[in-house]
Amino acid sequence: MQTTSFAALAVLAAFTAAAASNAEPGISSVALDDSSYNYCNPGYPSVQSYTSLPGATLEFVQAVVRHGDRTPVSYIPNDDSTWRCDGVEEETYLHGAGESKDNTTGSFKQLVLIPKWNGKYGFSNQLWQGSCEEGELTDRGKRQHNTLGTQLRSIYVNKLGYLPANLNSTDEVYLRTTHIWRTKNSAESLLGALWPKRGITPQAAIPMHTYPKRIETMYGNRDACPGISTVNAQIMESKTYQDFLREQGPLMARLADIMDVRGSGWTTGWDKFFDVLNARHCHDMKLPCSRANSTQCATAADVVQATRNANHEWRYKYRDSPLGNDLLRLDIGSFVGTLRDQMQDHINGHAGKLKLALYSGHDSTVWPLLFVLRAGSRQSLWPPYASNLIFELWKQPDGSRVIRVIFNGEVLQLDESEKWCDMNACPVDTFFKHVEAFVPSNITSECAK
Repeated sequence: MQTTSFAALAVLAAFTAAAASNAEPGISSVALDDSSYNYCNPGYPSVQSYTSLPGATLEFVQAVVRHGDRTPVSYIPNDDSTWRCDGVEEETYLHGAGESKDNTTGSFKQLVLIPKWNGKYGFSNQLWQGSCEEGELTDRGKRQHNTLGTQLRSIYVNKLGYLPANLNSTDEVYLRTTHIWRTKNSAESLLGALWPKRGITPQAAIPMHTYPKRIETMYGNRDACPGISTVNAQIMESKTYQDFLREQGPLMARLADIMDVRGSGWTTGWDKFFDVLNARHCHDMKLPCSRANSTQCATAADVVQATRNANHEWRYKYRDSPLGNDLLRLDIGSFVGTLRDQMQDHINGHAGKLKLALYSGHDSTVWPLLFVLRAGSRQSLWPPYASNLIFELWKQPDGSRVIRVIFNGEVLQLDESEKWCDMNACPVDTFFKHVEAFVPSNITSECAK
């Protein structure tokens, strides 16, 4: 299937012109560095442009990635679209711990079944057609991470010789995903290309670590930390945020009527509209139309303006709001601490054979990290599918260590007003001092506020 790139310059120029002339007044006039923005596809690390630090030795790599292209997580009534997720299949089997694959339950293949509604009973009239669950990684999303894994192999295996050509010891890689299916499949796709043709014996299996949902830290865990909801509510009650909702209220109301959606989730923020529109846009699908009036449809200009509104919303909550740093501490601070401590363990010689740590998460994993680091405007927009944030630890000839941060194939550029370090080679002490401000010292008491 041919897809239309959101950032293809000619298309984007047309969208932008339409948005400027048709969109409701408000924050559409706020300057966002989105002229090259492409939500549908990330930038990938490139072996052609990648360079090692002169004279330095690469010691450790952490990669935090967003899952690939997926189906919408926000459902709209009377959805007549079709989503396919069965072009790349997954087979599973059970076996006793340590046993060979010859002593198993045999393999199984999971298929998502959405039957045609019979007009009388069942609930299949409440979802699209096809073979996809809500929020499931599409075949396109699997290919995105396969491409990312191939690119990482070209750099860290073929060019640098840092990672082994064949993974003979799983002690060299650490993998963690969230409990959600699409992050697991994304990691499988990435690592399958980074080390192709691995065996399927229990001894060759890469341990996939997953925290129980109740204690997850790779995104804002509001069940475990009620303080996240408290701070978020305070931000949304601010005059700045309420003015923003009023300014864009006419567009929100029109889209809600077209999509036939109601409820607080559709009136207090742009996440759901962003999801519905961009998921379809990335697959060149027809945008939603009103079932009461088929001539009333969402437009390309609406995609652009809803995207800009969502970017404004998140930037204000996590960056520009006076409570932004408080929200970051509670939302992603524990995970920041995990990344820092793992890096420190490696410096202290406590990491064993570990060379690569892969964390497969969500936009709500990668985006807050970009805000913590104070990424510039162009690199702090909503992270595209399969976004990749890479932290490299290098040891210089004098024994000192620096950290390089690469986002979607480019060295991270910081906001002009907060250039606290050079992300091509940031001294470890400087890096740790900056992120320390976002790591909770007592998460229990801070979450209870």
